[in-house]
Amino acid sequence: MALPESEADYEKSRRRYIVGDSAAQTIAQLAGGTFLVSLMLSVGFSDAQAGILTSIASLAAIFQLFTMGKVSHLKKRKLFICLMTVQKLYLAFIFFIPLLPVPNSARQLLMIAGYFVAQICAQVGTPATQDWIASLVPARLRGNYFSRKDAICVFVTVTLMLFSGILMDATAGERQNVGFTLNGSMILILVLLNAWAFSCMKEPRQGGINAEGKEIHGHLRKKYLQEEAAHKGELFAEMKEAFGKADFRMAFAVTLLWQTSFYCASPFNTSYQLKELGMPFTFIMVVSFLGNMLRIAITPRMGRLGDKYGMAFLYKYSLVGILMCYVFFSLAVPSNAYPMVIAGTVCSALGWSFAGIGLFGVQLELLDEGKRDIQLSILSSLSGVYGFLVSFVAGQLLDFLQRAEVMLGGKRVYAQQFTNILGAWFLVLTIVYIKFKVQKRERQLG
Repeated sequence: MALPESEADYEKSRRRYIVGDSAAQTIAQLAGGTFLVSLMLSVGFSDAQAGILTSIASLAAIFQLFTMGKVSHLKKRKLFICLMTVQKLYLAFIFFIPLLPVPNSARQLLMIAGYFVAQICAQVGTPATQDWIASLVPARLRGNYFSRKDAICVFVTVTLMLFSGILMDATAGERQNVGFTLNGSMILILVLLNAWAFSCMKEPRQGGINAEGKEIHGHLRKKYLQEEAAHKGELFAEMKEAFGKADFRMAFAVTLLWQTSFYCASPFNTSYQLKELGMPFTFIMVVSFLGNMLRIAITPRMGRLGDKYGMAFLYKYSLVGILMCYVFFSLAVPSNAYPMVIAGTVCSALGWSFAGIGLFGVQLELLDEGKRDIQLSILSSLSGVYGFLVSFVAGQLLDFLQRAEVMLGGKRVYAQQFTNILGAWFLVLTIVYIKFKVQKRERQLG
């Protein structure tokens, strides 16, 4: 509950956040993607059901809208964030479900329940966590800090994913439950590490202050809650206030443009590599690992450039890298798959070295600092639902194109080539909007 009293306290808390976020991002990967799909298939889910279940997880962000009012009334959020973090233990639990002596139908229900409870808690705690770290990092240091954090998180994540992948391969077949148990045990340890790191951080948010200038906790603090406005935290009132501000609308527009481009193309590229392009999983893993090593190497430099030239300026150029990734994937066919995928992966690494940091930095600059947690909740929840809808529509388009078997010049045009072109087109619109709208506003704020 203690406030940071010196710059050393701030720096120590920032380091603890890197530890906690590294664990959090690794948990998300070990409890998702190939690992989660393999687990679902083992208890009788079909390929389609597994795909839908993992996609619908993004809808968990909608619960932020119904909890942001309660969370915004909390004078201190540290305990709340740590409690939400601990709920990720359900992600460890689902990997032990195949060991239970119950029918597959019961295992499926337990897996759905555990997965969604964990996802909802993670989403509900995210805006408060983002607001917490934003309050610990001065605006002038955000590019450098978040790029350093991102580089460390990516290194930890890809290293542990590679290790877990080797374990899963070694225990494939009749011993797959051993692999699930080991993966679940790793997630369990990482959840505890995540919660411990956050519990060691200090929180700049203050509760009531007495005449001596010290924080008031416990029952004495209740009287200070009466000072809150009656309408504060009401869903529609907060949304109306947020959308009434031009800066929030700009942040919302950038987020939706980005979500459109991402969900049009990215969700379908892994299956494209495995099925249509016929690439071995080992090759994809190795290229992805090397691409992430490149990303780690250049991310700190990108962060410093972001602090120097502005978040929007560098974010715009990082999106060019992802755009080129989509272009290379749109040109990829079985005859040239390897060089195109390698080129696309390199461009993706260059782009992602700042894309996530840049978007978050732009959002922080445009949101109202006093309502930052609430506005982050609105952004995250609405964009999460929107992202799912975009991926659903893109999936329907993909199915239609695959059934149509489009031919051009006597050669088959794959559906994923269309979705990547669509993603690249929306990235062009995003870059143009950032250049002529967001950068102009950034210069005014500066």
